[in-house]
Amino acid sequence: MVMKIVRKTKKGKKIRMKIRGFEICNHYMDSDDLKIGYYNHELMNLFIKSILLIDLDKRKYKNDEVTLNLIEYKQSSNNVNLMEGVFTTARHGVSKKTINVETQEEMNKIESFEGVKNEIQFTLHKITGLLLVEEDKQNHVFTRPLLKSFFYKHRNLIYPYVDEFNTKNKSEKVIIYKSRIFTIASLPPINFFEKVSEFKSIKNGVIYINTSETPKGEVDVIKKLEDELEEHKIEDYDLEIKIKNKSPRGMVKVFEKYFEGMINAQKYDFFAIEGVTKSGATKKINPDTITRDFDIEVEINGNGIRVLDDIHRGMEEIVENENPLSANRKINQSFLIKDDTNVWSKIEEISNSINQSEKSEEEITESQRAE
Repeated sequence: MVMKIVRKTKKGKKIRMKIRGFEICNHYMDSDDLKIGYYNHELMNLFIKSILLIDLDKRKYKNDEVTLNLIEYKQSSNNVNLMEGVFTTARHGVSKKTINVETQEEMNKIESFEGVKNEIQFTLHKITGLLLVEEDKQNHVFTRPLLKSFFYKHRNLIYPYVDEFNTKNKSEKVIIYKSRIFTIASLPPINFFEKVSEFKSIKNGVIYINTSETPKGEVDVIKKLEDELEEHKIEDYDLEIKIKNKSPRGMVKVFEKYFEGMINAQKYDFFAIEGVTKSGATKKINPDTITRDFDIEVEINGNGIRVLDDIHRGMEEIVENENPLSANRKINQSFLIKDDTNVWSKIEEISNSINQSEKSEEEITESQRAE
């Protein structure tokens, strides 16, 4: 999921920040029935906390080009149902030189094993498993597959919880399989007209016409344009019609109704609507690019640095007012272990083993599985 955040400073400056949304699910078996789409915060909360027990250098997930790490995870001070944290990203693998942009003088060299660290904020909703993550605008590294790889690297840390959970619920035939501890998915797709209704006003609509399926002469303007294109020997083209709104009114409902009729006619290859959001941002949407996004204001201080409280406040508003995930997806509370003292002790043993070993966590995990 993608979100844009905007807020006015004392100087009147605004920044636009995208927020991506993900759905965390924890599948389990209940009397041979696979329960999909449920969220177990007891498990995920313990898991993310356990990752912070690993030393920073061994905690990271790294491939040839990018690195992801977790540096903070804590209870929100504003909302009891939210956790807040910070990921860091870096892009590397290629040697680069920095320059003074004014003089164009070469300054320093960034080696292939070096990268610029970027901190990105995130919020996790305890009830639904909605994860909101600030756009990695600097490095463009953070993705769902990368986050999945990061969590997968540390999966053995939560095995003690899985064992305790399965033992407690053995009589109920409720089981968590270690191969299905968690999944991270993109948010459910949004309906095109649901998205159109979020506009404050419409600037224009665009329709792409499939002329091969439109009878010649049926629409005069199409025939005229085709004749002109043929005259100029232009044979391979797409025909686009733009409908510009010149009315002072927003016209959202009017354009919504009109385009719904055009789509139902099925004479058009493609369509898009450009409008202005409630925050004043201009956005163009079509059925292929629609994501769940939100427009919220975020302040930046006199040094041009974003105000973190505003980011978390914006995420909180999304969770409380526009959360696309259902609140009834929680795992049955009677299945939870509640007392994690024994589990945490075993997690600490695993983390200490990782920290004291020269091997990577992946190597330790494989050796433990072999035993």
